[in-house]
Amino acid sequence: MIENKWLEIALYPGCIQGFFLTYLLWQKKDTNREAIRYFSALLLTISILMLLRVTYQPAFFKQFAEIILLPDVILFLTGPFIYLFTRALLRLAPMPPSLLYPHFIPAAVHVLVVNSFLGLHLKGVLHYLNIRQIIWGFNLIELAAMLSFGMYTAWSLRTYQKYRTAFYEKYATPLVGHFLRSFFVLCFVLLVFWFVGFVVKVVQSKPDYSIYTLFWVLVVAAIYFLAYKIWATPTILHLPKVLETENDDREEAPVSESDIAALQHFMETQKPYLNAEIKIGDLADAMSLPKHQLSKIINQGFQKNFFDFINSYRVRAFMHARTDARQQHLNTLELAYQSGFNSKSAFNRAFLKETGRSPRDFFAGSGQSNGLD
Repeated sequence: MIENKWLEIALYPGCIQGFFLTYLLWQKKDTNREAIRYFSALLLTISILMLLRVTYQPAFFKQFAEIILLPDVILFLTGPFIYLFTRALLRLAPMPPSLLYPHFIPAAVHVLVVNSFLGLHLKGVLHYLNIRQIIWGFNLIELAAMLSFGMYTAWSLRTYQKYRTAFYEKYATPLVGHFLRSFFVLCFVLLVFWFVGFVVKVVQSKPDYSIYTLFWVLVVAAIYFLAYKIWATPTILHLPKVLETENDDREEAPVSESDIAALQHFMETQKPYLNAEIKIGDLADAMSLPKHQLSKIINQGFQKNFFDFINSYRVRAFMHARTDARQQHLNTLELAYQSGFNSKSAFNRAFLKETGRSPRDFFAGSGQSNGLD
């Protein structure tokens, strides 16, 4: 446990806000209730942890040493709740109990075995370990908690990336859940601070808890960030189901060169990308192909998802139109719309991804920058 005035100043409002945001989110009706349940569990988990930090009384834990590590079980729950919330939010099928319950085994082991075993040594009931071994036991528990948090965050990020790819293969509209990636990156930043604080504590004879203080301040920031985003963006709780299966890593036979050539020919002659609302199902129907087969051709043959594949042709069409003397009267934004883009922001993102530069930088000095702002 950490005794620090600035830590308490940071944790008190975070704790109160965590309970308040849990209440607000729980009031949302007709929405993704499974995601709300897991996120509420995550929010309450972290809020309770902060409450236990700020109400820590050394005399109490000295008297009841067998439960001194009990609050830290929450560290073994945060990772699973993040992962299960991500799965629910992105509309993956609920796990059967045989797959769900194992995610909570480390927390159960911590409570029923490790916590009581080390705590009873501190209280003097058991005498199998000396004080040095007990301290190393504490350190191993914390290291295991960091490993758990990192693994579940990585799994959550990977699930989000797979969903994002599948979403853009089906829809041309922006993904409202794009801020999830920022949240996962923030989780990894928190993990780095946590690990640095852990190393400092192990190496120094007198631990410096300033890094731990920063870690908990960032935890509060993460709670505010994600909870307010979900509360202020209700459409995030209505994301469509686009991941049909989770077995996307299986070995697949390579697509044929003739399939790749046929797709290229169709794109160049029929120009389906000029339709700003085209979806992968529309293109598959036009080519008389199953949707999954077309997706496979694009993924393997062009190393792109459907959204990037279509936009690469739109960017090329735009570049060609800019050199056409017959279209010099059109400004940049008008040419972008003519090339199949449905918004200025979509054009700017696609152009940067395809060329590595923004439209303004790419055409700097040409005197034709209308519509780029």
